[in-house]
Amino acid sequence: MTSQGIRETLTAAGVVLSLLFVGLELRQNTLAVRATALNDLASGSRDYFLAVSADRDLVAATVSFMADEELDRVDTARVEMTLMAILRNLENVFLQVGIGVVDESALQSYGFRGAYGSAHFRDWWGRTRPGFNPAFVAAFETENGLRS
Repeated sequence: MTSQGIRETLTAAGVVLSLLFVGLELRQNTLAVRATALNDLASGSRDYFLAVSADRDLVAATVSFMADEELDRVDTARVEMTLMAILRNLENVFLQVGIGVVDESALQSYGFRGAYGSAHFRDWWGRTRPGFNPAFVAAFETENGLRS
């Protein structure tokens, strides 16, 4: 083999090794991004649910709301803001599943299918749904039997 042939072979081997290295780096970066996303979702949900569970009045109002019992305006507002926070988090999980950052199983872990059948919830959802991602709305409504 000529010296030029040896140089070309070494150059080609160098390119292949460089591409393998870049591929491994991308894979590690993708895993790190996914791990960070899952950790952020879990931490945010944990902190949120711990805060809500520490508020006995909010828990009672939420139970009453979902049982279609009448609430005063303040409790109704508190529950609706709580629902907004829950569904925004769920929408975030849905969108991250859509771009492949987290696995689809995360949807069920974060309450994609839940106790969303009360008349109060359906009324609130009907007023609120336009503010959510349309793909999320369609999937959420299908999963929970909320389609009109």
